[in-house]
Amino acid sequence: MTDDTIDRRDYGRLEQKVAQLTADVHELKETVEAMRDMMQQAQGGWKTLMAVGGAAAALSSGVSWMIAHLKFA
Repeated sequence: MTDDTIDRRDYGRLEQKVAQLTADVHELKETVEAMRDMMQQAQGGWKTLMAVGGAAAALSSGVSWMIAHLKFA
């Protein structure tokens, strides 16, 4: 038969490693959530920037068309 007992020191080291891994995973989860929040904010800003840019392009196109096609006194 094999001896399935584990040395108490080895068991303590394993407990410490598991505790460290748990803390690392928790920290990683917080970092990923912060990155997700930042990306969601950037997505909203990007959409706003594109809408403002599109409106400015449409307005300037209309003004340049008017200048090119309408005769002024």
